[in-house]
Amino acid sequence: MGISISELKESVQYNCSISDATHAGQYTLCIYLLKMREFYRWEQGLGFNDRIDNEKIGQWLTLQEEQWEQLESEPLAPVQVNGNSFDAFDSESINEAINSEGLVYSAGYVLRGKPHFFLAELEQRHFQDDYQILISGRELARELSAPPALSQGRNIFIRSESLRRTIWEKVEESLWNKSRSPLVRAIECYDFKNNLEASLQNMCDKELQTLVCHEIGEIKAGAMIGATSWAGLLSDVQGTALELMLRAIRDNLADCLSTLPDLIETDDPARLHFYIATLTNMRHSIFPSLRAAYDDWHSSGSMAYLHDISAKGEEHWCNIANRAIEIYKTAGTDRLDEFESLIEANAL
Repeated sequence: MGISISELKESVQYNCSISDATHAGQYTLCIYLLKMREFYRWEQGLGFNDRIDNEKIGQWLTLQEEQWEQLESEPLAPVQVNGNSFDAFDSESINEAINSEGLVYSAGYVLRGKPHFFLAELEQRHFQDDYQILISGRELARELSAPPALSQGRNIFIRSESLRRTIWEKVEESLWNKSRSPLVRAIECYDFKNNLEASLQNMCDKELQTLVCHEIGEIKAGAMIGATSWAGLLSDVQGTALELMLRAIRDNLADCLSTLPDLIETDDPARLHFYIATLTNMRHSIFPSLRAAYDDWHSSGSMAYLHDISAKGEEHWCNIANRAIEIYKTAGTDRLDEFESLIEANAL
């Protein structure tokens, strides 16, 4: 007996809606409207070049917000798989029940403690070293936030549909960006003007490896700094500027452990340009030498500076993360300024 996809989809989307109902207010108005616009495009099955009717999306937005008002005080519900109930965060058990049916599910927490869920068609499943890579295709249930990659244990989930959407947004951004920025350089490595679909697919295929490397780095970083203590610290400071700083530290460590070594080894300009282009402002702020190393590579063609800064960053960011955990174990989060001073004084 096959899985009732409609029942499963409805069950997961219900929790997605509850998560959005309780956390949509965390976005600025501009970001919220952009996310809602893309959520509408996904829900309606519109392509990237399809025109969005302003009147229709306005009506849809009103109905969506009315639905969220009814759900914002509701608890998350168990996920239903052919009459069997699973805890919404029990990704492992749910995937055991649905992977053989060509489906994949993931649940966890993202920025500011927002519960995160998605259900999609499973396109590929393979192992890289000791890590299981699950690559999803068409998404059946999702929420406003749609990170292209995330990891749980030694399982890495890559959302190819979200990756395509992220890349397309960057392509559009590059059209009005006239500076010789890393983003413009990355897009110019492909022929989007004459062959949009092939270029988009080619870029997604390349960036998929960058995502996998970062998630492997995240897992390695967690093992180095103590994932439990780090998670407790992040939970206690969620919604603050310090949360963004701490996440940037771990991201920098993850990339020095895995992503940068891979980029250096493959020496693919398109990937390296796009990597620098998509770093957050916080990461640029506390790791300015990474941009300096990129600029040196772009002008000289030598990876030497990047190689050195990757090796130095691995030790540096591990040390800063562990020092932050020491403060947390000693004083909790009573002295937030001590964390911020530590990070600000140790930009690399």
